[in-house]
Amino acid sequence: MARPRLELGTFVADPFAALKEARQAGEFVDTELDTVVATRHERVRELLAEPRLQANIPDFLRSFGVTSGPFYEWMAISPLNRDGADHVRWRQLMSRAFTPRSVERLSPFLRTAAHQLIDGFAARGSCEFMAEFADLYPSLGLCELIGVPSEDRERFRGWADTIGLGFSPIAIAARIAEIDAALLSLLEYTGALAAQRRVEPRDDLVSRIARAADEEGGWSEFEVHGFIAGLVFAGHETTKNQLGWMLAVLVDRRDIWDAIASGSLTAEEVVEEVLRYRSAVTAVGRTVAAPVEYAGERFAPGTRVLLSLWSANHDETAYARAEEIAPAAHQSVPHLAFGHGPHYCLGAALARAELQEALRALTARIECPSVAGETRWRPPVGINGPECLPLRFTARRADG
Repeated sequence: MARPRLELGTFVADPFAALKEARQAGEFVDTELDTVVATRHERVRELLAEPRLQANIPDFLRSFGVTSGPFYEWMAISPLNRDGADHVRWRQLMSRAFTPRSVERLSPFLRTAAHQLIDGFAARGSCEFMAEFADLYPSLGLCELIGVPSEDRERFRGWADTIGLGFSPIAIAARIAEIDAALLSLLEYTGALAAQRRVEPRDDLVSRIARAADEEGGWSEFEVHGFIAGLVFAGHETTKNQLGWMLAVLVDRRDIWDAIASGSLTAEEVVEEVLRYRSAVTAVGRTVAAPVEYAGERFAPGTRVLLSLWSANHDETAYARAEEIAPAAHQSVPHLAFGHGPHYCLGAALARAELQEALRALTARIECPSVAGETRWRPPVGINGPECLPLRFTARRADG
């Protein structure tokens, strides 16, 4: 029996309506891209932890027309493309460097950085949020955590922005030369930084990764440099877009905005609900490595499966008010914005800290904003968020 079909054009035109229709049609739907989409929360959660479904990023890159080059090779050795014992070994390496204590110690810096950025536009009563806050803030936190000198942080941000195009199926083939060049620059820089920290170690992430890699052994220099570059990219691009979604979701929601400012709602619970409602990461791709059967469906090796985080996080069978922002209603069912299982996002604690500190600072400094012009969006595939989000607002009295 043929599976229901999710038409790409229908999805691009109205993603959440198309995904709702797909969920109603079945737990699995086909697409014209020869990929099966998993739609339900329970099923997506199970498959994220299913060892017979494995990462195969080169396969997906080839389907988008990218078959070689620095970005292709980097993604092939990326932790995102590792499974089993090799992936566990990488996570053990990172866990020795990327500790909760590191993130906790960063909170005062994040708080100060958020207020400094807001200083640039609060009195003006308007801003283009992506350019003036979202595109700047994550790289500040990452560079502080990693140990990048302040004079190099603008270059870091530029490289991360360009590499981010590699996670847009629509943009990657046309922009691959720029992506490759930015990646090579980032890898060269992280390599030099790792070498410097081996000689002059500091209490920062690069020093801990370099030291742990040396103690563990068996890691190539390309892998170590790539691991550091991957943290820079992933932590910037996803959080930048999540910040954009957070403001886009909360504009004109004065009830929620003022509740955070007054303390009757916490930034933590609102951030979690925003992550569920609109995650920057839209889906996770996997390839079937061994025959697998779920919900009466059999999948042969080589089948490409897309685990839709957007659909899972809006599944009406998991969330009572799936199409609403309702923090209190959805706390009992964990969202999948950071994934699940062996590939659960290593930087989730840092992303949460950045989002929470940003939301506390924004709600304290300005009244609930409204959209002040045309909002431009990235395509609803890969990593998604606003490209341009113009806002108007009134500064709270404390700002004069």
